[in-house]
Amino acid sequence: MARLVLYSAMAVLIVLIGFDVARYARARESEAAFDARMARLLNEKQLLQKEIGQLGRDASLDAMKGIRKEIGFINDLLDQKGFSWTSFLSDLEKRVPPEVAVTRIQPDFKTGLVILEGAGRSLSAITAFVENLQKGPPFEEVFLTDQENLKEKGEAGLSFSIRFKYGMRKNQS
Repeated sequence: MARLVLYSAMAVLIVLIGFDVARYARARESEAAFDARMARLLNEKQLLQKEIGQLGRDASLDAMKGIRKEIGFINDLLDQKGFSWTSFLSDLEKRVPPEVAVTRIQPDFKTGLVILEGAGRSLSAITAFVENLQKGPPFEEVFLTDQENLKEKGEAGLSFSIRFKYGMRKNQS
C-alpha cells in the first residue's frame, strides 16, 4: 500500500515537472520572440536616426526632448490664443457683487480651470459671489477653497480663493 502511494505521488510529481518544463519552454520561446522584436525595433530606430541625420537634423534623445518641449510650448500658445479674455471678463463682471473685489485670476488654458482670488466686505458678500457663479454656464464646479479674515492684517473684510471651471468660448476674430 505504501509503495502504491509513493508511486502515485511520484507520478503526480513527474506530471507536474512535465508541466513546468512545458511552461519553461513556452517562456523561452516568448522571450526569444520578444528579443527578436526588440532587435528589429532598435535596428529601425538606428535607420531612422541615420535618415534624420542625413537631413541635417539631430536625432539624439536630448534633441527629441527639446522638440517635444517646443511642441508643448506652441500648443500652450494656441490654447491661450483660443481663450477669449474679453468674454471671460465680461461674464465674470456680470457676476461680481459690488462688495467684492477680484485681485488675481489664474487660468489653466488646457483644462479651463480658473483660480480666482479677491476680497469681500463680508462673508455674505463672498457667499453671494459664489452663488452668482454657481448659477450656471459658463461657470461650472464652483468651490470656495479658502477664506481668511483680513482684520488680523489690519484691514477690514475677508480675503478668499475660488476655484471653478470656465466653459471657454473660442475667439471670434
